[in-house]
Amino acid sequence: MQLERLSVGPYRANCYLLGFSGRIWIVDPGNDGQMIASHILASGLEPAAVLLTHTHWDHVMGLPDLMACFPTLPIWVHPADAAFLGKEGGKRLFNLMRSIDPQQAIHSQELLSRLPEPSDYYNDGDVVEGCALGVIHTPGHTLGCVSLYQKDEGMLFSGDTLFEGSIGRTDLPNGDPQAIITSIREKLLVLPGETRVFPGHGRPTTIARERKNPWISQGFNQ
Repeated sequence: MQLERLSVGPYRANCYLLGFSGRIWIVDPGNDGQMIASHILASGLEPAAVLLTHTHWDHVMGLPDLMACFPTLPIWVHPADAAFLGKEGGKRLFNLMRSIDPQQAIHSQELLSRLPEPSDYYNDGDVVEGCALGVIHTPGHTLGCVSLYQKDEGMLFSGDTLFEGSIGRTDLPNGDPQAIITSIREKLLVLPGETRVFPGHGRPTTIARERKNPWISQGFNQ
């Protein structure tokens, strides 16, 4: 598997391009959709699908321009997060973003107004055909957060659930601090310690390293 990480948008979200068997999967096109499309075209690989770990604005705003280049590209998301895609979803995201970062919300309104609808849904235990990414439902940051696990490659794409030495915020609507701790401890930290973790922001880490993550220990001991 080939892996490229792109740091996109004002929030420096990680977009991952996974090359596998002559095709490329896009995990979380958070912004700069035209740039992401250029990287895909330069790779010489056929785009296969967009895989969303969740639908906060900083992980989906690359979708409109990406889909302008690849209009038939499937978009996969957990059903519990699907309400934040499409025209109505864009309005919900804009209102949420305006309450948190009003200046950036104004700059992002046009992109949010063009958010496409999802085409496909995955649930806990599903496996994405063609790249063998296993879907692990990890609610807490949002209701529909998922992590994507490639067992053979020992790779986990954790979205905004698990970071190097930290965890995702839970103070936004549908966030749940106890749920995120449970998701991490019961679904992620049980993976092999050598599993490489590629989060939605920041640097890669490993499961072994995050078993000592102080945020998880603190939450567990409460």
